[in-house]
Amino acid sequence: MQNRMLHWRQHTPQLGDLRVRQLDLARGMRLVQSDYRPLAALTESSQAVHLQPQLVLTFGLSGESRFRAGSGHEVAFSAGHLTVTSFQHSAGERLYRAGERVQQLRLILNVASASHYFGDEQAERLFQPQLKRHLFSRFGHATVAQLAQINDDPLMLEIQALSLLALHRHQLQLQCSDVTRLHPHTVQRLEQAREWMCKHLSQPFALSTLATAVGLSDYQLKKGFQQHFRCTPGAMLLQMRMEHAHTLLEQGFQVAQAAWQVGYQHPRNFSVAFQRYFGRPASAITGRKKKY
Repeated sequence: MQNRMLHWRQHTPQLGDLRVRQLDLARGMRLVQSDYRPLAALTESSQAVHLQPQLVLTFGLSGESRFRAGSGHEVAFSAGHLTVTSFQHSAGERLYRAGERVQQLRLILNVASASHYFGDEQAERLFQPQLKRHLFSRFGHATVAQLAQINDDPLMLEIQALSLLALHRHQLQLQCSDVTRLHPHTVQRLEQAREWMCKHLSQPFALSTLATAVGLSDYQLKKGFQQHFRCTPGAMLLQMRMEHAHTLLEQGFQVAQAAWQVGYQHPRNFSVAFQRYFGRPASAITGRKKKY
């Protein structure tokens, strides 16, 4: 087994300081580090096609980035958060802000490594052919301590990677445990619910209205969202509203205009929600076009 950390590989230096390195670990797992600071807003096209599904644990060390799939579905990666995704075929774009340093560490597992560490049944449930986000969660002090010890020693990196996996394995197991498979018809209605929310961001939200629109009860909708999307309808709506508002602000909309477009009648309430979600005021984004 090759167990040497590759040197930092810098590509397209005219776009900024963009560096990546990776290490092949035991049982088909890989560790990938990236350190990006683009001079201008950066959009990287991605046409990932793998022979078998991939499970990716992304630890955000600094900054924020997004992945926008061809379907329009977005996955956010933020400092201090663990994002877990799976896919086999994933076409889309990676989006980075101008001048912002984005450091991330990824653990990438294939079917063999996931089956070894999680068991065959849970691995089967985690792997999906299309892009799916399983988890977005703030990590704790133990993870911060492990990430702070990352260095160039291949043996230590192997140990640290396994330690990170061990720290968060229970979260992925909880995602799989006690979950009954949803009927395809229910999945279709849940996807319709997501599309309905996306098309009605400017309107007041009521769970009962959404449930009626897709032919589910309130209970079925809430339970289905937890099983299929791993979040509540309210959490998904907030993400959609904040991401759309961010785009509008980049395009030059004023804060009050963006607030109205995503369902906030009072700009102050919107500003508080935006600050809490992104960690920066909405006014700092206004007029700064193409920051992603």
